[in-house]
Amino acid sequence: MAITTLDGALAGMQYPREIIKVVTPTLVVGRPHSLFYLAGNPGAAVAPTPGLGGAALTTYLGQIPFTNPVAGNTYLGRLFLFTSQVATGQYFLLDRLWHNSGITITQITAQTINSVAWPARSADGTVNGGQVLIGVEVSGATGAGTPTLTISYTNQAGTSGKTGTNVVPTVASSAIGAFYPIGLAAGDTGVRSIQTFTLSATWTSGTIHLVAYRVLARIPNGSIVDALTSGFPRLFDNSVPFVLYQPAATTAVATAGHVIWTQG
Repeated sequence: MAITTLDGALAGMQYPREIIKVVTPTLVVGRPHSLFYLAGNPGAAVAPTPGLGGAALTTYLGQIPFTNPVAGNTYLGRLFLFTSQVATGQYFLLDRLWHNSGITITQITAQTINSVAWPARSADGTVNGGQVLIGVEVSGATGAGTPTLTISYTNQAGTSGKTGTNVVPTVASSAIGAFYPIGLAAGDTGVRSIQTFTLSATWTSGTIHLVAYRVLARIPNGSIVDALTSGFPRLFDNSVPFVLYQPAATTAVATAGHVIWTQG
């Protein structure tokens, strides 16, 4: 059964999942930074190794803790995150559906991905890709070069041959955790699968991964959203939550906060 009343949301609130991370590398203003590989609470994730076709995720060490409900559904009940940075940035709470490995960072021709099917956690609870987005995540610092990052993909309606490129420009020496969102073709609202990935120029060295994710919430630094103000997004069973930070300054920051799920 779905939660349909505020009383139901309050009754289903779970204990807070604490989030404490120190973002240590030099940041780039406006470029999202994944907290996935940073020590803290939760602990640091290790870089994925499933190969180019990737792996559909139902759990992963380093995610924000999540447990399926005994009965009913899970929703976002409350999210609060704060950084010591004076300039205001913003945070994204995401569900990590899929990621891959094995990308050759020096290759400038198309690399075949043919991603395995997403888990059934698109916005409508299917594998069709509604509201599922793609990013390029750095797990080993890159070298010289500022390539354009391009995917060919099948959209949420099953139309293949679509292309998207990075929204935020790449930089040389991108630090571990740098995250480059990929844009969509006009009219598309999500990605069902990825066919190829292409760098327009070599990035010289480093390790990168494609990540499929769904945005659950975003908040300005120091803000709070709850069951009333978040849009009450649903987290489907076996969600893999993690956080991105989009800075407004380049200095390292300490991040602290918590997330509360509500179930019923």
